[in-house]
Amino acid sequence: MDSAASTRAGLARVAAGAVVAAAICSGCNTAKVIAPQLPLRAASASSFAVDVEFAEPLDRASAEDATHYQVYPSGSPTAPATVTQALLIDSLYGRTVRLFLSDPAQGFLPDSADYTVQTAGVRSAYGKPTGDRAVDFRTGLNYGAPVRELFAAHCNSCHGPSRGDGNYRTDQYATLFGGGADSSPNLVAGNPQCLLVVKTAPSRSMFRAGGLTFLDSEIIRNWVVSYGARP
Repeated sequence: MDSAASTRAGLARVAAGAVVAAAICSGCNTAKVIAPQLPLRAASASSFAVDVEFAEPLDRASAEDATHYQVYPSGSPTAPATVTQALLIDSLYGRTVRLFLSDPAQGFLPDSADYTVQTAGVRSAYGKPTGDRAVDFRTGLNYGAPVRELFAAHCNSCHGPSRGDGNYRTDQYATLFGGGADSSPNLVAGNPQCLLVVKTAPSRSMFRAGGLTFLDSEIIRNWVVSYGARP
């Protein structure tokens, strides 16, 4: 077996192991391994950037080719924003690409608007085409959507009404700013070093326990830092 084939086989074993591990891991103190997600997910990183998560690890060269992406108002593909740069930012799974954008009319994306990301020509780390994919998202990040749903899916079982591990609750907007085990607030709007951001960063304790993906972690960080943890 040549080196390329060996690499592909190794990646396939890792992916299969992740699916099995995700099925058998449970409990708030057990690290969870992420199985592949939806074929494509997207969320704002700022007023001029969008993070796009694929289900599989990507080939860097094709992932960072800006011509492989289109971002446009939903239902209006003839009025696209300009994708000026694409960067593979996911150092853990190699699945998340940040697209830097410029809207022709105003230089940045409008807030709270429905947009579509369309991809074509991106190859996986295995060398296979990922095909043509598209996903809709709402520009900007608010607690109401999608952050509340993210905490509900990944955090509230341990930090909710039935149990409040570390004396910290994630099931309500107000309690996210609480101090938990001590008086220091876990969430400080605009601060990338606050505990909520740090502990949900890739490979940190709550990232593993909550079964977050790289994009999930970026959503939390960007909501806190780029959007001031707004409600």
